[in-house]
Amino acid sequence: MNTVQYGDWKIAVDIDKTKQYYNTYEKNNNQANRNFAEYCKDLTAEEKAFFKAFGIDPLCCEIEHIGADKKGNFPCGGYFLVCGKYLEYPLEELTTIEELAENDFIDERPDSRVDIGIFQFDFQCEDYEIKDIPEDIPEGFICIRFWCEEMKWLLPEKPEEMMYEPPRFWEIHKIIKEKIDNKKQQVLDLEETKAEFLCFFENLNIKAQLLGKQEIKEYKTEWVNKFAPADANVKEIKKLCLDSRKYTPFLWHIFSFEFLNCETEDTAKNLFNQENKNKCVLVNNVDDIAFQLENAENISAELLEQFVDVTITASDFSWTYTKTHEGMCGPYFYKK
Repeated sequence: MNTVQYGDWKIAVDIDKTKQYYNTYEKNNNQANRNFAEYCKDLTAEEKAFFKAFGIDPLCCEIEHIGADKKGNFPCGGYFLVCGKYLEYPLEELTTIEELAENDFIDERPDSRVDIGIFQFDFQCEDYEIKDIPEDIPEGFICIRFWCEEMKWLLPEKPEEMMYEPPRFWEIHKIIKEKIDNKKQQVLDLEETKAEFLCFFENLNIKAQLLGKQEIKEYKTEWVNKFAPADANVKEIKKLCLDSRKYTPFLWHIFSFEFLNCETEDTAKNLFNQENKNKCVLVNNVDDIAFQLENAENISAELLEQFVDVTITASDFSWTYTKTHEGMCGPYFYKK
């Protein structure tokens, strides 16, 4: 692992694994990506050094844009994935739209983004409440978003999409408010879901300990390793259960894609109700919340029907039960 530092961000990077990821990346050949590739033919020394430090192939991304204007400007952005972990990072400082309005919409918070050439890089930290991390990010990878405000239209042909007009300042403020409000609502919804589960456990006299994000990620990986059959393609199972690009990842895909034979429907419910649940782990698959449970004998398949999509598993991985959000899938029960 190499240590890379930019601004207040200190990151341990596995360059070899990052390069392996980009070696198998299917590049997009649309017009926006080709224009971006044209710029990358003549990167500055500073920009080249940044990508080299992380093992990034700058051509391996999906360009996001708002079109070209009449002056030949083509602001665009996207994200890169890097195998590594944060060693040090700046604290997140949140604000409200009301606080911004009181300050004439002047944001005086320290800017943790990093400017390299025409790139403005925004490191996406999982510990932040407001972040924009892709759902299908591979295990052990971090996300680095970028924006190129000064990108020009470089291709000889005309751009397929044009900007009509730059947004007016009050429209920009409206966009900012909507984005902040959406992020705040996501946080509130998550806290509300946690509270619902804790109330559920308290009513059943169950001792519950909330697991952290990293603990959940490690637990899910261990879950797959424990239940994946010895003769199965574990890599394919992990793609479907943990970081699928084609499907939303759920642990129970190990059953729905028939990697592991299990009991379903009423039989699954009955067998789950009969199991010893003194120590187990419950994962809420929709919001990625998980709890370590003790004395959970009062949990039944019928009570779990009030939740959208949950997987509950014995602490020793001797059995697992899932109530899914899909009417055609599950419930599933498996016992070793």
